[in-house]
Amino acid sequence: MSQPSWIGRSLSGRYQIESLLGQGGMSAVYKATDPNLKRVVAIKLIHSHLSSDTQFIQRFEEEAAAVASLRHPNIVQVYDFNSDQGVHYMVLEFVPGETLQNRLQRLNNQGRKLSILEAINFSINICDALGYAHQRGIIHRDIKPANIMLDLNGQAILMDFGIVKIIGSTSHTATGAVLGTASYISPELIRSEQADASSDIYSLGITMFEMLSGEPPFKADSAMSLMMMHLNNQVPDPRSLRADIPSSLVNILLKSLEKDRKKRYQSVAELSADLKRALNEIQNSLAASATSFNQPSVNQPAATIIASASYPAQQQAAHPSAHISQPTIIEPQPRNYTNPPLSQSQQYTPPPFSGSTGTLPKKNNTLLWAFGLGGGMLFFVVMVVIVGLLFMASQLPGKPQSAVLATNTPAQISTKQPTAQPTDVPPTQAPQVTATQVYVAPIPEATPTFPTTMYVKINAITLSGNEYFVQYETFGFTEKLPWTHIHFFFNTVPPDQAGRPGSGPWKIYGGPRPFAGYTLSDKPEGATQMCALVANANHTVIPDSGNCFDLPK
Repeated sequence: MSQPSWIGRSLSGRYQIESLLGQGGMSAVYKATDPNLKRVVAIKLIHSHLSSDTQFIQRFEEEAAAVASLRHPNIVQVYDFNSDQGVHYMVLEFVPGETLQNRLQRLNNQGRKLSILEAINFSINICDALGYAHQRGIIHRDIKPANIMLDLNGQAILMDFGIVKIIGSTSHTATGAVLGTASYISPELIRSEQADASSDIYSLGITMFEMLSGEPPFKADSAMSLMMMHLNNQVPDPRSLRADIPSSLVNILLKSLEKDRKKRYQSVAELSADLKRALNEIQNSLAASATSFNQPSVNQPAATIIASASYPAQQQAAHPSAHISQPTIIEPQPRNYTNPPLSQSQQYTPPPFSGSTGTLPKKNNTLLWAFGLGGGMLFFVVMVVIVGLLFMASQLPGKPQSAVLATNTPAQISTKQPTAQPTDVPPTQAPQVTATQVYVAPIPEATPTFPTTMYVKINAITLSGNEYFVQYETFGFTEKLPWTHIHFFFNTVPPDQAGRPGSGPWKIYGGPRPFAGYTLSDKPEGATQMCALVANANHTVIPDSGNCFDLPK
């Protein structure tokens, strides 16, 4: 059957087909309307050239019956399955959103990666779905990003039990590795062994690897090469593709991807428990780091913390961004340092004095009087000497009287930093100065200096379509992952939160230039600038090592 021929038609006089959602080698999926129940559904139609295949139709009907028995929030529900004039179809729950495959492709095209917290949460969702199915004797056998839908609530929903195998069923047996997808298939299915829960765990492990690192662990030009890599090649360290993956997640991935199924997690419940522990560790770390910074008071709105500020006046001339827009600085609220009242147990009580009466001993007033009189006389002598010296200085020839008066004026303490003056101007450059002229030696142009030895400077930001392109330059280093690199972020994020252990969000970047990791849809509400800071290999940022630049309108 041709694809467009079904759009606008109906099945069984009920389901009105509206548009094509996607298709594979065995079936096509359409968006349709069920007028009886007044809801949108997805219709899965098997291709006409397979309708004459008795074994395939049997497997198709078996799939529908098996999945229709599942009722789980993370599994696409089957409403109905039937045939109409030799066309076999299945009516499925319609889930608005996008597939995990589409999400990962979009992020890769933008030079971005899925957040670690999202990757963990999606993996836990799929573990919950698989655990429910495994308890009912159903193995999915085709876990991959294309079969995971991300709904509008941020939940991962497992779909397409297209090659499901009912454990213990005699209706059909595993027919080989061709039933799986080569990039995600487990070694035992490649060897045509029976699938079990650990086979789904391996495929989920490959999917988790791709969610965290941005690409699957094995890549090749042919399905056969991929299968050989699953059988023989060691799983690479995902931190070579993304340096901020916690070691606890790396260990989870490696255990999920063991070649020997006996060494893998033996149930998705075990895998889910480790993922939840890793998630708690990350969240606790973020919470602990947040408490290390000044927080607003209870009655202080968080939005009032953000204030626009410029560099101090004495630094503007030397700062590389002095001629462009200044960064937005997050000014912390002052802490309340008022000491709380001490409890009775904390209050200091002096020990009683020795003696039968318990009264304070009398002081030796004569000795104190003698010390006071001697100190006063010494102060008087010193003052007489100082006044005499000042009087003698005022009588020196050529010394203006105002110089003496100035010493009697209270000194004004300057808070400005001293400015270095040039000392290498050749005497021959100065013209002859007459009695009515004052010559000021020209100050040579200052060499640009930076607050830190390594600095990144955003020079321009342009918007092409929906994508920001950031032109920048570096001083004192060249960005490269996993070594010294750059963190880009919007000015809604405090600079001290734009790197570990801050909560971000920020983008890790190691070139090439320009940076193009953000789109208009990524810009938070209220953001007016994009900022950059130099980051160490462990993703801690170097304070004052970058600037902010206005976003294009």
